[in-house]
Amino acid sequence: MIDLHTHILPGLDDGVKTLEESVQMCWKSYRDGVRTIVATPHTLNGLYLNDRDIILAKVQELNEVISQQLSVNQTNQRSVTSDQRAVISDQINQRNQINQINLRILPGSDVRLCENTLSHLDQGKVMTISDSKKYLFLEFPFQGIPHQAEEIIFQVMQRGMIPIITHPERNIELGQRPRRYYEMIRKGCLGQVTAMSLTGELGPRIKQVAERLLTNRLIHFIASDAHSLDGRPPILSEAVRVAGKIVGKEEAQKMVTEYPQAILDGRRPDVPEPIAL
Repeated sequence: MIDLHTHILPGLDDGVKTLEESVQMCWKSYRDGVRTIVATPHTLNGLYLNDRDIILAKVQELNEVISQQLSVNQTNQRSVTSDQRAVISDQINQRNQINQINLRILPGSDVRLCENTLSHLDQGKVMTISDSKKYLFLEFPFQGIPHQAEEIIFQVMQRGMIPIITHPERNIELGQRPRRYYEMIRKGCLGQVTAMSLTGELGPRIKQVAERLLTNRLIHFIASDAHSLDGRPPILSEAVRVAGKIVGKEEAQKMVTEYPQAILDGRRPDVPEPIAL
């Protein structure tokens, strides 16, 4: 699986605070079946201003630490006796599996749609998904959708990028009047739901909205939006199971495999046509 939306870079936003926790998040995600993680710290939301350079540096640091730990673990295993090897922890075995499968940590950002979005984008400060300059996560304020949202989205598209709206089910205005979001999808945007929204762990209202958007083919990716090991962990499997009951198992699997892979490849995924609300 591919997790397109996580807050696993330490100290950049309200996600993980330490590098050690970041590494633990990677192992937890791997154990759930994820093989590619996109690190997407908050950007331009009034609290955090994480530009492209700092995100790239933090992603490189995290990848290097993972590689170093794997290298140390492999060296340690070669130096111990056969009896000692038998009691090496599951965590080390999992890390060796990660090394064989090549877990990828890629850069991205969760960009707040605001009056500064376009200027920062034009200055090259905003990180696109996988630094491809083809897909951009856009986050609405939770209370509502800014009046200039459609114009900003249009201008992003004019720059050759496709916006992906993050967790629309958690937006209060959208939950009450989803037609505006439908029009954004109809005109070319894509949508990403938070895994815990589907499983009901963010509340019944959010779950209801998430299910409605999913039913109407207005969601294309399931991502964890992970912030911590326990409070909002990097787990996708349960949400995929829930989504499978709504759109079918095959389509639900595509939301964490085929569709996000297309994004990473710079292609537009072949998603179903949206159904009007």
